[in-house]
Amino acid sequence: MVQIISQTEDISWIEHTEKNAGLLTLAGKFSAARKLLSKLLKAIPKQDHLAIARIYHKIGNTYNQQWQFKAAEPFYEKAELALMKVKEPEQMWFGWIELQIDYSYVVMHLRKVVLYEQKKEKLKSAIEIYGNLSQKARYSYVIFTDILWKNGWYMLPDETIMICEGIINLAEKENNLAIKITLQNILAFTYLFRHDFQKSRKIALEILNTLGENGFGEEIVRAYCTICFSYRKERDIALAREWTAKAYKAADFNKNATFKYLMDSITSWIYLKEGNLQEAKKSAMRSLKEIIKYRYPFLAFSLLPLITIYTSENKIHKAIQFAFRMLAPNQQKVSDKINQPLKTTIMYWGKGDMKNAKNFLKDAIHHADENGFL
Repeated sequence: MVQIISQTEDISWIEHTEKNAGLLTLAGKFSAARKLLSKLLKAIPKQDHLAIARIYHKIGNTYNQQWQFKAAEPFYEKAELALMKVKEPEQMWFGWIELQIDYSYVVMHLRKVVLYEQKKEKLKSAIEIYGNLSQKARYSYVIFTDILWKNGWYMLPDETIMICEGIINLAEKENNLAIKITLQNILAFTYLFRHDFQKSRKIALEILNTLGENGFGEEIVRAYCTICFSYRKERDIALAREWTAKAYKAADFNKNATFKYLMDSITSWIYLKEGNLQEAKKSAMRSLKEIIKYRYPFLAFSLLPLITIYTSENKIHKAIQFAFRMLAPNQQKVSDKINQPLKTTIMYWGKGDMKNAKNFLKDAIHHADENGFL
């Protein structure tokens, strides 16, 4: 049983434990982080509403990062209730804005549209009065992600570029490198999903040149990831392999587990193009497992190689199992030229017509290759 620890008696233990929980979260060890944070809740004095709110917020964030949005929501609610008891206005508003940025992100993904719009407007007003640059940037990311949702992570509109460039300019004026780098990564990501691979890569390379190999670990891995995908989409196997190896190394060095699954999907594609179907299958399955675990929307990059492999092996039932997953909601949009044949495949499979089912699988694979997904 954890005993209540007074602030004067053992503040260092609380700080140390909270820091360790943060490191575990960064490493993708969310369950272990939650255990430490739960211990902290029992140790923090009940009258320290600000600390209690912060810990509830961090527990919610561990679920948020796993895309377990329903699990995150009640912890954000508890954090909000605790913040309402904080008497110091400056501390309350800072904590409230920090919380609502993440809370808005969660209700957006839960597609609670009315609640999201309400929170977004309240947050916008609060940030204009009390917000700092970091909070303005994070709020912009919520708006950016909302646009991603509405466009299915596919051919993003000009508005996304304007949002990113606006915050980058502000960060440069205030000499805030951390915010600038974060938004540059988002801008590179935007160009990637607009199929402007050279611009995307140029920004990511600029980030790496600015940061070197020290500090900003997640931003470094994110930049590597963008470069890898740009070469994958351009079908440059040699450069995709070279940069994926660098990305794995960076992810290991920075103890970042959550980006490895994306590298696995690229590794699968490389093996597939080289004709090594068994290794391609292993990498794709490993990637898919992590994508499902963390509930990220980029299923297609793992599913389409698996559909291709099992179709080539004439294991149509297995291929169709993954075709069903391709049609699941809340994931990156792909061309209707890919999805429509998959729907037709499933229809024929349901009728027991395996010949036509296979033919339409091949049609979907052809269009996936044509559209840069294979």
